[in-house]
Formats: sequence, structure tokens, C-alpha cells
Amino acid sequence: LRPSLSGTQIKRYRPWSCDQLILYTNSLTEITRFPNAAKYLKSHKDMNTCKEVQQGKHSYWRLHRPRDPEIFSSPKFVGLTTSKTIEVIYDEHKSAFVTDAMYVFRVLPEYNPWACMAILQSRVFLFLYHVANQGESRVIPQVKASKLETLPFPTIASTNPKMNTLAQFAKSMLELNKKLAGIKNPDEKTRI
Repeated sequence: LRPSLSGTQIKRYRPWSCDQLILYTNSLTEITRFPNAAKYLKSHKDMNTCKEVQQGKHSYWRLHRPRDPEIFSSPKFVGLTTSKTIEVIYDEHKSAFVTDAMYVFRVLPEYNPWACMAILQSRVFLFLYHVANQGESRVIPQVKASKLETLPFPTIASTNPKMNTLAQFAKSMLELNKKLAGIKNPDEKTRI
């Protein structure tokens, strides 16, 4: 069992937590070592429609295409693929595993991750993303990390005071949204 989060947790500058668990199995998993998980997965065996399972290419209890667990190690960003906007969370310490409806990426060490979050979620960056991908007509909108990577991004070092200021603004937005979630008084909500 690995800590995970649902897609509803991924919102701009919103607090998040690991709200679910994932049974993360691969070809090396000794399922007999986990009898409760094995029993649960066996009870849902008939629901598995994977052609490779039906052809006997891999076990019904194994993930179809498991990713290297190392990519889920913190620190990293997690974004929701099925979204019209770029919304990411920064997983600084929790090493949350995510589903294929989400993308995961890291920034280079010389970048301040909080400043990067502010840039990624800005209206300007979203505008660039839409312009760069306007030829795609999809019924369900998708944001992909591979397409974010190709966009122009400031190369200002994290030691630059402007990046530190931007990082502080991003952290402040997160803190204000935490406060806002617990307030019921409309006047106080407006003030925040």
C-alpha cells in the first residue's frame, strides 16, 4: 500500500493531503506475502478487462504498466492531466504515488520550486500553453508535462531576490487558502 491523493486534491494554492492508498504491484511483487491485498484483488479479478491479462502475459493482480517507484519520491510536482488549466501541487515530503490521470515532474536544483509553482500557475504561462497547443482539438482537455517542458521559462537563479519574493508570494497564497478553508464569516473571507 502506498500513500496517494485523489485528483480533487490538486487545486491552485490549496492545501492537500494523501487521502487514499494505492495497491502498487509489479512483476517482482510476491503477492502471497500480502494475503489481504491478494484476497481483495482476487475478489475483483473478473472486473479486469486487460487483454494482456486475458492472454496470460501478466498476472491479474499486477499493475498494467507500473512506473519506477523512484519517480514518486519527493520533492516533486504533481499535476492533473484532465484539466483546462495548469494546476499543480508541490509534494515536498510525502512521496505520494499517483495514478495515470496525473503527471509528475521535478525542477532542476538551481530553481526555487515555490517560484516555479507561481510561474506555472500564472495566467501568462497558461496563455503560452494554450497558444503553443492551440492546434489540438480534444474533447477532453489535457495538460501534459512533456508540453509544459517546451515552453519558455525564466532562467533566473533561485538566489535572485525576485525569485525569493515570488516564492514567498506562492507560500503566502497557500497559507491564505488554508485559513480561508476554515472561515465561515463572509466578511472575514472577503478580507482574506
